[in-house]
Amino acid sequence: MSTFELFVLSAALGTDLFSVAIPIGMNRIRRLVILQSAAVFAVFHIGMLLAGYHAGHWLGYMVEHVGAYHIEWPVTTVENCAKIMGALVLAGLGVNMIRENAVGSDHSGNINPPLNHPLQGITLVMLATGVSLDALAAGFSLGMIDVDLFKLSAVLGGVIFLIAILGLGLGRKVGRCLGSKAEQIGGSVLFLLGCHIIWATL
Repeated sequence: MSTFELFVLSAALGTDLFSVAIPIGMNRIRRLVILQSAAVFAVFHIGMLLAGYHAGHWLGYMVEHVGAYHIEWPVTTVENCAKIMGALVLAGLGVNMIRENAVGSDHSGNINPPLNHPLQGITLVMLATGVSLDALAAGFSLGMIDVDLFKLSAVLGGVIFLIAILGLGLGRKVGRCLGSKAEQIGGSVLFLLGCHIIWATL
């Protein structure tokens, strides 16, 4: 694949991340957290793509030597599972954001500062896994063709890193405008997005 094709592929794999990063960024996340989270998203995308690539490469080897030519169904299965699992993570994260916002409201109606943002600990790991599962399915298909893994990893990591920064940064600016309602709106968007993905996949 050419460098241009790799950029297009990477941008396509980052569309889900961008749509998710905006509502998450509404939590008024610090710039350092945005940079750290973008790096985590990039690493997870690279890892998932390489895992899928090696799995697809192994399947291609088996097809060549065993003669099992009906290989389309595993790709479809992986893609559907990736979408459903990612959607469940998004919906769960959205509910958690809404719940934390409600709990953080004191009796006077003021919202406590969002110290427990979603981009930390196990929540960040689950989120990064959910938005990078499409890369697993893409890597599965790429494993059957000749691809420069080093170039692919470098391009994908760079593009995903930039997409995450843009999405989270944009959400951060929107969150400033919306104030205390930003977390509720962001959580609602994530929940509805997850439900929509599940409905479309099923």
